[in-house]
Amino acid sequence: MAVLEKQIGKKNSKIDILLANTLSNSVFNGDANADSIEGRELLQANKISNLPLKLVIGNPPCSDTSRENSTADFSIINELMEDFRPPKELRHGRQNIQKQVNNPFMQFLRWSCKKLLDSHNHSVLALVVPLSFLEAESYRYARKYLCEHFSDVWAVAVDADARTGARSDSLFKTLQGRAVIVLTRKYGDTAPVTKVCYCDYSHCMRGEKERLLSGDIADISSRFEEYAIDTDLFMFSPVKSFNTDMYKKFWPVSGENGQNAIFMNHCSGIKLAPTAIFTHVKAPMLKRRCREIVSNGADEAMVWFSGQDRPPKEEKIIAFQNALNGCGDRRAMDQTLSDNIRPYSFRPFLTSNVLLWQDVLMKYSRIGGGGTRLRPEIIKAYSDQNTIGFAMAHAPKDLNPTLSQFVSFCWYYPDNDMCARGNSHIYMNQYPNGQGGMTSNISPKIIDAVSSMTGMTETEAAKKIVFYVYAVMCSQVYLDDFEGALFTVNQSDKRARVPVVSDKDKFLEIAGIGRNIAELEKADFEPENILGFDYEMLMQSIPSGFRLKNVTHPFDSDKELLLLTDGTKTIEVYCPLSLQRLNISGYDVIKAVWLKFNSYDFAHCEFAKNDMKRLLDFLNIIAMHEKYVEKLDEVMAPVLEGLVPLVENEN
Repeated sequence: MAVLEKQIGKKNSKIDILLANTLSNSVFNGDANADSIEGRELLQANKISNLPLKLVIGNPPCSDTSRENSTADFSIINELMEDFRPPKELRHGRQNIQKQVNNPFMQFLRWSCKKLLDSHNHSVLALVVPLSFLEAESYRYARKYLCEHFSDVWAVAVDADARTGARSDSLFKTLQGRAVIVLTRKYGDTAPVTKVCYCDYSHCMRGEKERLLSGDIADISSRFEEYAIDTDLFMFSPVKSFNTDMYKKFWPVSGENGQNAIFMNHCSGIKLAPTAIFTHVKAPMLKRRCREIVSNGADEAMVWFSGQDRPPKEEKIIAFQNALNGCGDRRAMDQTLSDNIRPYSFRPFLTSNVLLWQDVLMKYSRIGGGGTRLRPEIIKAYSDQNTIGFAMAHAPKDLNPTLSQFVSFCWYYPDNDMCARGNSHIYMNQYPNGQGGMTSNISPKIIDAVSSMTGMTETEAAKKIVFYVYAVMCSQVYLDDFEGALFTVNQSDKRARVPVVSDKDKFLEIAGIGRNIAELEKADFEPENILGFDYEMLMQSIPSGFRLKNVTHPFDSDKELLLLTDGTKTIEVYCPLSLQRLNISGYDVIKAVWLKFNSYDFAHCEFAKNDMKRLLDFLNIIAMHEKYVEKLDEVMAPVLEGLVPLVENEN
């Protein structure tokens, strides 16, 4: 706009402001009531938008929480949106990647394309879009359409997505990241776009962004770097390079459309709504809270939940109270609680307790907007003591600004929030077969290869494979070497791949380390005191009535200390810097997991001497995790260097 004003001068420029929804059919076909104010605006919008447009620029509304512009008056734009959807043969029910096609900004993007492509002249499209538009699978076919119909693409990452934990001094007042795309179209040019010019300002401070973006055009242009556009995903942002030939030999953890993969099925974890009612880190306290809610209802419940970030709504508390009252007398209720409280893989390195009372949970799926998802496959699988598995995040880039471990082991019923954003997907050794039993969940090709190599039965081999895959995905050298492939948003046909070695000793060594790491997440695991704590002294330092606070900054990084406080007294515990920074599946495991759910706001009980022992054990456990990963990296290095023979994937 500034360039145009400079060329034609302010006196010769004219600005008209129209208040009309340009997505309506009236703006396409000129059919509107000229006697109404709204109709006259629509007709004027129709007249202007049918001129030979050269530039469309804007910051369209963006919302993925509601379906807008879906009535009959918007049938034309909704028909045009088909160009942004996957091919019909690739569509199926409950396909979340199609949800974003209904986002208003996508509709305005398609409208802009329609108007510019209908103009018989060179043209420019410049829009503010979500940062995820540059690479998310949901927008894959929209990007493909743009590449096929425009001549050049520029993309500027402006604000990072604050939900990943990235520090971003944002220009736009939203947690969601923001980018600007600029597309040019040379009239008559039919060659597709094959390269993107990309520039990243997302981690700059606000003042620096404003200075850079308002600077001289020559200076801004020099900051762009050119990258080839992959003709599979059509991403508008660069990917870190990695050994693609090596990676093709690896096996996808799961696949789509008949793709060879290690696991044949996976399922999201159990989703509780509200989680706070059904879980507690201490089983006796979970029982006590249930009894008090039965006796005193919502008022007593809010005493327990008032300090939490998402306290349950009153209608759900009342429904829970009524369900427990339906048990009959106190003895029957206590028996119901005892029969249905189970260990729960709740967060990375945190086993909690869950009231897995299916009758009530089924009702909760229909109360107050629902939200509860029992996942019958998970309930069935983990009711079998032979089931083991791990939780994996399918979109590591949505969890953290940098790549870190995005799997955690699940010995018990797994929660859906084992990863900080999106669903946690559970990969198990066996899966319900639909006939009341269980069957192997591992690809027959992998099972046969491992059974032949080790002499194990298929059942034994399936468990070893789970530990093996989990180990590989914990390896830091694996994460570093293949960051370009792994550090992605959700791509249903691009699951993480792992190398499957055909060397018996190497396979068993890696699987053994994987089991050792997995054992750390058992509720009854007794760690070595590798951090050298004086347990007795630290346990005695806890005063009576100590109510642990989950403060914003619980560490002294310079002195490598964890600071426990109730607001009055502070207790210092040695905590190496590497443990302070440990992040798994988007969670800072000390601050955002252990301290949070053991704080008074969540546990509603005093932090006692035995709780200090639990904390010290936890710190030793994650220190052991660090040591095991160091050993694992030594074993994995020659595998990733191509020095160990593989069971190669044929895809």
